[in-house]
Amino acid sequence: MDDQKSTQQKKQASHFMAFYIVGLFSIALVLILLSYLTQARADDQIAHAETQLQEQVSATQGIQAKMEILQESYNEQAQQISALEMALRDMEAAREELEEQLEAQSGLLRACQYARTAEGMEQMHAELDALIQKYGVEALDGTAPAKLIWTAEDAALFNELCGLPAASAEPAESES
Repeated sequence: MDDQKSTQQKKQASHFMAFYIVGLFSIALVLILLSYLTQARADDQIAHAETQLQEQVSATQGIQAKMEILQESYNEQAQQISALEMALRDMEAAREELEEQLEAQSGLLRACQYARTAEGMEQMHAELDALIQKYGVEALDGTAPAKLIWTAEDAALFNELCGLPAASAEPAESES
């Protein structure tokens, strides 16, 4: 009986051992399968993340290229604006110079009109004095060409009018 018991225990132990080994192999197989599935899923996620990263990198590169183009355009426009501002300042200076010349020539024209009559000689000299006071003799008579505000002919006419006497008995036209 002991023999039978011991053989039966050996059989049971061997069945238990076989069941235990099959169970361990099954668990190992399940773990290997789970490991494979999680690895495959991780690989898919990495591939997806790499694709997204590539898309973001290419989008970033596109944005950088557009930014460079916009920066170049901005720089060109800034240069154009600067050039236009300089041209505007030059034109404003030229306009002011022309207005000053026009005002001086208007004064000279009034002085010429006053010189046509004997009664207007004092008014003529008053107009010439006002021009001298406003612009200075050098700007009117041509002695300083750099300061001259009108043409050489206007300067000659100014000098001629300045040379006329303050009050004359006859009109300037009747002297001819």
